[in-house]
Amino acid sequence: MADIDPEVVDVYGIPVLRFNVSHGENEAAMLGDAVSSAAEMMEASGARNIRPWKRALPPGRVRHEVGIARMGANPKTAVLNQFQQSHDIPNLFVTDASGFPSNPCQNPTLTIMALCVRSCDHLMAELKRGNL
Repeated sequence: MADIDPEVVDVYGIPVLRFNVSHGENEAAMLGDAVSSAAEMMEASGARNIRPWKRALPPGRVRHEVGIARMGANPKTAVLNQFQQSHDIPNLFVTDASGFPSNPCQNPTLTIMALCVRSCDHLMAELKRGNL
């Protein structure tokens, strides 16, 4: 949840957003399932002496949280097009990791940045054409 912080302003005197984030029961259950699944996969591949452990870290720590607004060509199966532009709301661009349906184990930051540049190039071209 986010709200306007009544006590903090930015360098221009504009109140800033205050974020209140925590994991719920579902996230705790998914963490337990991920730990169990990882141990099972390691054992199946021949690993031995596996000692799984789970430690819930705060949201955003050591995770690459992605998803919720899938990117794709078909508006019936995806929220965003290849430029991270909403299929339903033409002036909405989502330039973070929301468009990724899943994520590998590597940090997605450079991919997010590259897609954002592509989105900005597309946006600027569309603005010059008068389409947005």
